[in-house]
Amino acid sequence: MPSPPDDRSPKEAPSGGFKLGLVGLLLELLLPVLVSATLLLLLAGYTSRWDLRTPLGSGAFAFLLVVLSVLLSHRLDLITLARRRRIGRRQLLNRATAVPRLVKLFLGGLAIPIAAFVGATVLELPGHQTPMAQASQAIRSTLAGPESPRAEQLGDAVRRAADPAARVQGILALQSAASSQALDQLVRILSEDPQALKDGGESAALSRALASYGVLAKGRLMERFRQLSPGGPEAEAEPPKDVFDRYFSASFEGLEREVESRSLDPAVQVRERERVRAAAASLRDALSRFEGESPADRDGSRLPSFILQTFLQMSLKQDADVLAFARRTAADAAWSDGVRGQALLLIAKLGGKDDLDELYGYLGRPSARLQARAMEAIATLQSRLSASAPGS
Repeated sequence: MPSPPDDRSPKEAPSGGFKLGLVGLLLELLLPVLVSATLLLLLAGYTSRWDLRTPLGSGAFAFLLVVLSVLLSHRLDLITLARRRRIGRRQLLNRATAVPRLVKLFLGGLAIPIAAFVGATVLELPGHQTPMAQASQAIRSTLAGPESPRAEQLGDAVRRAADPAARVQGILALQSAASSQALDQLVRILSEDPQALKDGGESAALSRALASYGVLAKGRLMERFRQLSPGGPEAEAEPPKDVFDRYFSASFEGLEREVESRSLDPAVQVRERERVRAAAASLRDALSRFEGESPADRDGSRLPSFILQTFLQMSLKQDADVLAFARRTAADAAWSDGVRGQALLLIAKLGGKDDLDELYGYLGRPSARLQARAMEAIATLQSRLSASAPGS
């Protein structure tokens, strides 16, 4: 008796036993996002104007990641479609019918790329860098070519130089290089060179150079600060008063009070105070080369103040990590009053209206130095808030 005819099309005829299809499904889900992310990271590494650390740069990366993942997922689905049709219903996963294909396109082109991007930009690895930042930095380092040995050669020359003026010029050269390799050398100078913070001019130049790297240097400085122990040899009170503090600080404070006593428009007062402070900062910088070193200072005793001063010089407007770091440091009584006072100034630089209550709380502390810093921080924060208020 003849067997009944097979009503399945030749394409759906089984070519073997039952298949799960898990390996092929995972390959089609993960390969598009891996290829897309690698291509975009390479492109960002070659393009100096594409900064993945900025909101615009990371947003463009996320958008292009989704677009490329959708295109690659669809293309990969078409490539494997004929084979999956031959297998037909004997494959449990990754079938060739319409609904599984749409689900796969959604997962491989949208859900997985978005989840991968969020994880790469939110998770924090050791060193306070995200996987996205580390991958971008690694690719830039690989593509930099001769930049890395040049930066290392320059950093070695700075550490070997006996002339402070030559060391300052080397630090300025590393600052102008604006590369991750140059930043590595600046951090190495700070960590390994005991002379870096002894000379006023070199210390000021190193602080400005590190501050110019902004968020790139942020994690490195915070990690270095965490390695210090309050009350230890590296965490003494803030350095002795320099030339500016001894001879000009009181005069500029009096000039600020005179500006505040004038019956000027509040916005004009803010601008005048900023001009006075800018002139004071310029004079302090010019006089830093005459700064002496007290024999009582020990190697590294200026490091906590140096790190906080570097944060104060950064062009940061809003940074939750640095603001939280400043709040913790100011509240920690184990640190010296000088270090805590600088942390108060950092709160004033980055904080908001909610921080005023905290700053006013320091006015009742017994330390005159901490009270003075608190008053300075309150004045700075109130000026910022007034300048940013609507109609100001």
